[in-house]
Formats: sequence, structure tokens, C-alpha cells
Amino acid sequence: MTATLSGAPDLPSFSLNGRLAVVTGASEGIGRTLALAFAGAGARLALVSRAPERLAELVASIVASGAEAHAYQADVRVCAQVERLAEAVTTRQGAAHILVTSAGVPLTKLAFDVVEEEWDLVMDTGLKGMFFACLAFGRSMAEQGYGKIINLASTYSESVASGKSVYAIAKAGVAHLTRALALEWAPLGVRVNALAPTLTVTPTRQVVLANQERMQSILARIPMGRYAQPSDLVGAGLFLASQASDFVTGQTLFVDGGWNAAR
Repeated sequence: MTATLSGAPDLPSFSLNGRLAVVTGASEGIGRTLALAFAGAGARLALVSRAPERLAELVASIVASGAEAHAYQADVRVCAQVERLAEAVTTRQGAAHILVTSAGVPLTKLAFDVVEEEWDLVMDTGLKGMFFACLAFGRSMAEQGYGKIINLASTYSESVASGKSVYAIAKAGVAHLTRALALEWAPLGVRVNALAPTLTVTPTRQVVLANQERMQSILARIPMGRYAQPSDLVGAGLFLASQASDFVTGQTLFVDGGWNAAR
């Protein structure tokens, strides 16, 4: 028999049973890991990427586990595609309860060497695309009076390093956009928060991972003494997606081994 404390509050629920979660950038890295975790917590998944082959493998894995998942190919840099995506998801699976905007492009390059196409790629994917994805799915959340949006920020949203000017600007924009939307949409029942990891070992970070000098300089800034793995984001992601965080909005949650505290 389990003892209970008189007057103790009920434990918050981290279950996502029946909730529809849309994940952009779902084919690899943090997006893929969060999609798998959300499926394990009972969510139904709408998975978005420009890479249909990798997306198909992820869908098959989730469906084999007994959960619902559908793939949608879309480029979040194109507003018309984002609008069509939202319509397709709603028609096929219903209104979204959760949105994770993890589509992004890393860039490590000295400012003098950055060209316009690189600036546009980083900004259009990780900031413009995020904004319009939030609008497209936030509307239906507002109509139903409830929703959770989780944007992918970074430790560079509040710090800088050589070669990270463009990326840091984009991620600072993500954090500020998160606060702005949270303020506007709180009365509508839509919570908007961000996750800010430190360097995470994912396929898109292979260039950085191959540079031992840079890796050591980054590691020296992480008090816990290691880089992040995508799995390190699961607990925080489930918290922000579930009812456990219903009174949390406008926050950027750093999952960074102490990087932000030490800076």
C-alpha cells in the first residue's frame, strides 16, 4: 500500500496521451529525439522535414511501437508551404496541441567571411520559419483555448563566441520571439517557451565536432564537463509539452550543463 501525505498536492502529469504534437526538423537530432519521447508519452505525431527518406524511417519506428505518426514534407522557409502544412495536419489529424520548432541551420563562420546566402539560410530557417510556424499552428491552439509551443533556442541566445555572430543573432531572436508571443497569447491559453541546449552531439554538428581545438574550448565553458546528447533534452521537453508546465510561459529553459550560469 502506498502512503499519501494529507494535504499534499497531486503530482503533475507528464502524460501526453491523445495530444497531437507537431515537430519541425523532426528527421534528425533533437527534433527526432523529442518526437520519439513524445510518442512514448502517448502523443500522436505530425513530423515535418525536408528529408522524406529519414522522416519515413522515423514514422515507421514510431508506428511499430504502437503510436500514431504521419510524415509531412515542407520547407519552413517558405510561408506558403507552412500554411499548407498546417491545413494538411489539421485535415488529417485534427488541431495541434503541441508544436516543437526544431528546424534550424548551424553556422560557425567569422563575420567578415559570411555571405548573404548563409545569412538568409540561417535566419529564414531558424527565425522566419519558426515565427510563421508558430502563427500557423498557434491560431488553432488559440481557438481551442490551449496549446504548448516549444522553440529551440541555444546557449548562444545569451552569449557569443568567435564565429557565432549570425547563429547567435538568430537564437537571440528565438528567445525574444518566445517572450513576445508568450505575452500576446497567454490570455488565449497558448504557452510559448524555449529550450536552450549547449553544443549537442547531432549530425548537423559534425563540422564542429571534427574541430578538436574548438571542441575543447567549448568543453572548457561547460561546468558539468561534457557536451549534451539529444536525450538530455527529453525531460525538459516533456515538462514544457505537458500539463506539468501549465503555469509556465515566456521562459527560455537552459539545458546546458551550467554554461549560462558560468558565463
